[in-house]
Amino acid sequence: MRHPATQALYAYWNEVRGARIAPRRLDIQPARIAGLLLDAFILERTDGRAFRFRLAGTRVAARFGLQLKSESFLSCWGEGDRGLLAHHLASIAELGRVGVFTGEATLREDPDQPGVSDLPYAFELVILPLVHSGETIDRLLCLLVPLDPQDAWPDASIHRLRLVAAQSVRPDGALVDPFVSTDAYASLADRQVPLRPHVRTARIVRQGRRQFRVYEGGQSGKTDGV
Repeated sequence: MRHPATQALYAYWNEVRGARIAPRRLDIQPARIAGLLLDAFILERTDGRAFRFRLAGTRVAARFGLQLKSESFLSCWGEGDRGLLAHHLASIAELGRVGVFTGEATLREDPDQPGVSDLPYAFELVILPLVHSGETIDRLLCLLVPLDPQDAWPDASIHRLRLVAAQSVRPDGALVDPFVSTDAYASLADRQVPLRPHVRTARIVRQGRRQFRVYEGGQSGKTDGV
């Protein structure tokens, strides 16, 4: 997680979670994350791979320009991304994983801001599992924040979200299911906030059209499984 806001929400969620795979919905106290609520929203799992908005912060609703309640979350994304996102959301709900996504938002045409819709705007999205009823994870606590400075995101509604990179994190902290879109990575990299030192040491390795972020470590002299 690169953005301080997503790091803060994850830290609070993890504190409340304790030894459980996920905290209960009612364990989350809005007052403890008051500074994040404008960019936060909650998804409800209504079917195997169907997720809809249950609650949305005012800034989230303003950016999408919609009455989000009961709207499909996947409908906000391009068709090419929906299958992969559905897979990640299902794994979050079924396995208690945390999802960390990087993407680009394109904006709707605004006659008062010509040219604004031509540029993609980078964002980070974290999705955290919650138990609402019984023992089933059926709510997802989400936070979507620009990777550019807040005042660099124009006051215009989002037309479509595009996925650039996705990672799932197991409850033990291990990364699984990494995905990086190679054609979008270069345009995104210049607009990210400064990375943490341990992330900055990673190397980008390309194999054909696939791209990986490689971290040094493990047993010396062995590269199996990289």
